Amino acid sequence: MNPFALVGEVQLKAGKEEPCRRRHPWVYRGALATPLPDKKGPVAVFSAQRELLGVALPAASEGSLALRMVTFGPEPWTASVLRRRLANAWRVREVVRRHTEAFRFLHAEGDGVPGLVADVYGCFLVFELYEPVWESYLPFLVEEASKLSRAETVLCRRASGSGVEVLKGTVPPEPVLVREYTWRLLADLLGGQKTGLFLDQRENRLLLSQLAHSARVLNLFAYTGGFGVAARVGGARQVVNVESSKRALELAQRTYHASGLSPSEGEFVQGDAFAVARNLALRGEKFDWVVVDPPAFVKSAEKQARGLSGYRDINLQALKLVREGGMLLTCSCSARVSVEQLEGALLSAALDAGREVRVLERRGAGADHPVSLFCPESRHLKVLWCAVF
Repeated sequence: MNPFALVGEVQLKAGKEEPCRRRHPWVYRGALATPLPDKKGPVAVFSAQRELLGVALPAASEGSLALRMVTFGPEPWTASVLRRRLANAWRVREVVRRHTEAFRFLHAEGDGVPGLVADVYGCFLVFELYEPVWESYLPFLVEEASKLSRAETVLCRRASGSGVEVLKGTVPPEPVLVREYTWRLLADLLGGQKTGLFLDQRENRLLLSQLAHSARVLNLFAYTGGFGVAARVGGARQVVNVESSKRALELAQRTYHASGLSPSEGEFVQGDAFAVARNLALRGEKFDWVVVDPPAFVKSAEKQARGLSGYRDINLQALKLVREGGMLLTCSCSARVSVEQLEGALLSAALDAGREVRVLERRGAGADHPVSLFCPESRHLKVLWCAVF
């Protein structure tokens, strides 16, 4: 079966074609005038006036998103088009590959492959499918991506949580050790979050490493300790890593040893970050740097108000813990939360804490996580580097 062959067509309602004309890749169910074909595969998308708007792949059956555009206008959807996008993505990562063995190779909408990501960990390549329709492209993707990355082992993870499949090579050792700048990290490719590491925070780990000399650092939502390792390699005198997952903390300790670091007493704290931060504040603890890198608090529009309240609350506790003139690095990986909304939550927290906060820089993910100019909503990571007085 040819996965590039059209399985049918859909027509949009009158007045719903403008996003496609502006090359936005998302088509919602409410915009469809005709039903999607029963067979899953690429479809031609037409306006109400029968103008060919492009080719799209079907989104998962649940949710309001119906289609993800892969070409626009008369451009066909072919193997050569996808091959060129993979080659362009690999070329863009050249500067990143100089500094790390772990990076994002394919970043969904940012690389013209909506609903698909692929990460490199040394000689391992991990695909993650956010749309089932990409299943039929896996043989092609494995062959072409392996040529570019020279991957010896290729794995596939699915957003549905159905486990990890080995597509090429053998099951990797558990976990995989990779170099990132001047430190090393352990990546759990089989059972960890995302594809193994939060690769989007690499440049922010570098920032902390460069500025944390002699600092006392609090790392909230530490996961496997990436920020903690970067801070210690950068000369931090003490780091406190707070994480609710026992398994993640155990891997964090192993990561320390892999980078030649000896954890000090109290460096790893298992517990709820909100509760631990609150208790530290009650004890009068102060830190030179506080890193707040929580999981996504807003995963749907219905949860936005509650999620923004969560960002406000954790930043309120964090601000109480930053010493006068200290630094706060606060993050949101919720795609539905804008940087302005994150700043609004931080503003509310600053007013309640009675602290003056200066945003030194708005930051985000590294160059291996490009954002399509036509789809700014795909900018998921927002980071505020702040001075606190």
